[in-house]
Amino acid sequence: MSGPSTVLVIGASRGIGLALVQQILTCYPSANVYATARDVAKASDLQSLAALNRGKLHLITADVMDPNSIKAAAAEISQRTDSLDHVIYNAGILRGVGKNILEIGIEPLKENLETNVFGAYYSAVEFTPFLLNSKFERKSLVLMSSNFGSIVLADTLFQLKTAAFGTDFEPTAMYNISKTTLNRLGKELDQLLRPQGVPVLLLHPGLVKTDMNPFGNIGLKESVIGIVDVISKYSVATKENYVGWNSETLPW
Repeated sequence: MSGPSTVLVIGASRGIGLALVQQILTCYPSANVYATARDVAKASDLQSLAALNRGKLHLITADVMDPNSIKAAAAEISQRTDSLDHVIYNAGILRGVGKNILEIGIEPLKENLETNVFGAYYSAVEFTPFLLNSKFERKSLVLMSSNFGSIVLADTLFQLKTAAFGTDFEPTAMYNISKTTLNRLGKELDQLLRPQGVPVLLLHPGLVKTDMNPFGNIGLKESVIGIVDVISKYSVATKENYVGWNSETLPW
């Protein structure tokens, strides 16, 4: 089974994004990989990885909160290719942990939505044309979601998190809302794009232990190995499009 020849990872300066780029380069040594960071000059780990993969890993500056920046990134990539086999939107933030939803104020919700949802929308607008140009049989638009966005799992996760954080309220409420919104965005995009050959995958990376999530229970390597495997098997024929890194289908 052949692999992709061009992959874009949006939000790759650290954590899951950086490890994902490393895994893609390992799995697909002949692929051209494009990786974005808000400030490439300050993304030292990504710079080091690019130095080890000259000619294969291309670093692109992109601020997902700025649609003009995403547009400029697309223009830069278009100088090299008009086709992308996978576009993976990994950019994300977690704001508003520590107070209940009525006390924390609206700003954390705005911040979560701006990066986790609006940035995904801007990226879909700019990079869908590249996906439509791809001849790869298993091309896809991948939005990194979370099981925290599941309405069905909300009560179960509430109990687990309040016990872990020692609170009597949902400690990640504002983040949860943004991921639920992202899921709906992904569903709407999938309904539009799947008939055109570009399915949309909403992917939960697991509770990964990173600098953004010290409460994670799996490592980066385990997560990204699973992520790349799930993406590699995903196609228009796949009905389930909200899944975990371990291929588990998640309830909406």
